[in-house]
Amino acid sequence: MDQSKAGPQSPPLALPPILASIGTVLIDAFDSPPRPTVDSFPKSNPGIGLPSPPVDGNANEPNPDTSPAFQPNIVNRPLPVPSHLATPIASPAPSTGPSTPQLSLDDHPTPDAEEVYEMLGGGALYALVGARLWLSPSQIRTLVNRAPDNQHDDLPSEAEDKLNSLGKEIWVWNEGEGTKMTRARIRYEGDVRFFQPIVKAPHRTITQLVETPLYGSEYLHISPPYSPEDVSNLLDQLKSLKQLHPESTWDPKIVFEPTPPSCHPGQKEWLEKIAPHIEVLSPNHEEMFSIYGISPKDVSDIELRPTVEKLINHFLQGIGIGKEGKGIIIIRCGKLGACVGTKDGGLKWCPAYFTEDQDKVKDVTGAGNSFLGGYVAGLHLSDHDPYEALLYATISASFVVEQFGLPSLSITDGNERWNGDIPKERVEALRKRIIT
Repeated sequence: MDQSKAGPQSPPLALPPILASIGTVLIDAFDSPPRPTVDSFPKSNPGIGLPSPPVDGNANEPNPDTSPAFQPNIVNRPLPVPSHLATPIASPAPSTGPSTPQLSLDDHPTPDAEEVYEMLGGGALYALVGARLWLSPSQIRTLVNRAPDNQHDDLPSEAEDKLNSLGKEIWVWNEGEGTKMTRARIRYEGDVRFFQPIVKAPHRTITQLVETPLYGSEYLHISPPYSPEDVSNLLDQLKSLKQLHPESTWDPKIVFEPTPPSCHPGQKEWLEKIAPHIEVLSPNHEEMFSIYGISPKDVSDIELRPTVEKLINHFLQGIGIGKEGKGIIIIRCGKLGACVGTKDGGLKWCPAYFTEDQDKVKDVTGAGNSFLGGYVAGLHLSDHDPYEALLYATISASFVVEQFGLPSLSITDGNERWNGDIPKERVEALRKRIIT
């Protein structure tokens, strides 16, 4: 990989990152009614916009000129887009839980351009935002696909500005020949989320990561599009890397949240196979229930807590989490909070930050990803205290759910403020609530 592509004007990295993610950074195109009110956009930039994914008749054909470290993704079909990157003020549909059922959009007609708005999204993006509240940009990394310089750039300048405002060095640009920005179409109908890939998310390999600034990270966050079976393949690749290159000392602590389509009983054996090699395992309760064939339960159901605790103990006492059983399992339960478990310390619940102020929860998209990014940052800052880290995770999620899209970052008197607040102050407020 050309290190000059490791983010615009990125300086050489002296130390490997604390957290690297191989989830996605993508553009989500929403076409669900009712359409939210959007912020006005400066009229001085009429030419800035999000172009439609290009239509390439040979998009499904492999490109022999592509670097083996970076494979092109697949363009499925075009989608009309709005005149600019919109920032909705509210969610397109009320958010009632930690996740929603996800179905295909293949049978839904393509909407008119004026009915579509697009936003930055993806598991890696939100995980790194969650970590960024606590860590410096130099401590976090992810790979982001985009069209190369000699092609039409499919990452609009205002979207790139949003990313760079968090720290230019975070984003390692993959601009290999044939590569395009990952895109998806999303539609909400009540609590049902319909999803359609426009440009499919890439599945990275360990060999590819060795050639990037993600190599050597202390933690490796794995999120959609990866299934438990995919993670098993990555673990095999890590083992092969050490056999082929004995000098390699990279042994990242795996942080895993499964992709929703893989959360079914067919992946149960794979999940239990990889669990002893996972440092932090964190599905939400709906995903875990689905994997184990347990009927869905609302967060108000009195059986939810004991069911969650039973599953956590199943992993801690029966399957084993992490090396020598010293790993961590967290099941996230939306507005009910989250339950963390370790073999030595047992189980502990932490409430969601906005338990009394539910009107402040605008959209839960990305909350679970940001929770995990904050959790890793909390582990790093608390000398690997799995229970203290839960506070950091909860606060990271709280900043993400306050609006549709990313939280705002500003500097006041030398302090970073997110949505106008200082994250550490929220941690202390949450700590007092738990103690009292």
